[in-house]
Amino acid sequence: MTRDNGWPKAVFFDLDDTLYDQMEPFRAALEAFGGAVVGLAAEELYRRFRHHSEALWEPYRSGRMTLERMRVERIRRALADCGIEAEEADCAKFQERYQEGQYRIRLRPGAESCLAELAEAGFLLGVVTNGPGPHQARKIEALGIGRYIPRDRWFISGEIGAAKPDPALFAHVNRATGTRPEHCALVGDSPENDVGGAARAGWRAVWFNPRGGTPRGGAAGPLPEADLLAGDFRDLARRLIGLMA
Repeated sequence: MTRDNGWPKAVFFDLDDTLYDQMEPFRAALEAFGGAVVGLAAEELYRRFRHHSEALWEPYRSGRMTLERMRVERIRRALADCGIEAEEADCAKFQERYQEGQYRIRLRPGAESCLAELAEAGFLLGVVTNGPGPHQARKIEALGIGRYIPRDRWFISGEIGAAKPDPALFAHVNRATGTRPEHCALVGDSPENDVGGAARAGWRAVWFNPRGGTPRGGAAGPLPEADLLAGDFRDLARRLIGLMA
C-alpha cells in the first residue's frame, strides 16, 4: 500500500454520474411520459433533474420530505422548468423505471482500468455516495467493482447518518480507513457535494465533469476548490498518482 510517513494514501469515488453514466437509465425512463417529452433536449432536462435532486436532498435528509415524495417531485419540477405539467402517476412510473435501470448500470469507459492502475500503485480505494443504503449498495454491486473496493469501503450516507458535503462524513471515512485528510482525494461530479465537501474536509478534490457543466453560480471556468479537473477516465489514474505524490 502506498504510504506517506506511515499513513495510507487513498482515492475515493462518488457513485452517481461519476463511476457510471446516469444519463443511460434516465433517458430510458423518460419513455414513461410518452410523446409529452418528444422534442425536449434530454441533456437539459437531466441537468434540471439533477439540480432539483440536490435541492430536495436536504428536505429529505432532515425528515421534512419522504424519499418517495422527493423522487417524484424532482422529475415533476424538472419537467415544469421545461414547460410540461406532468401527471403524478407518470412521475411515479418514471421513478420506477429509472430505479430499475440503475440496477443494470455499467462502469464508464476507462473506469475499471483507472481502478486497476490505482490499486496496482498501492492506493486504498473506496466509494463515498449520498443515498439510501440498500439502493446505493445495489448500484455498486451492479458495477462489479468488489475486487478493487470491498464492501467495508462503500461509504453510503444512509448507513452513516451524515451526507456530503458535511465534513462529518469525510471524518467518518478517515476514521474507518485509518487515513488522514491530506492523504485522501475524492473524485466526483457535484461542485457542492463532492468538490466543496472534500475541500472543506481537507481532502484533495477532483471535479469529474463529463458534460462540461459550469460551477456554482453558472460562471464558466474551473472550480477554485478543485485540485484537478477531469472529463473522463482516460489517463486519470496517472494524473491522480501525480496529484497525490
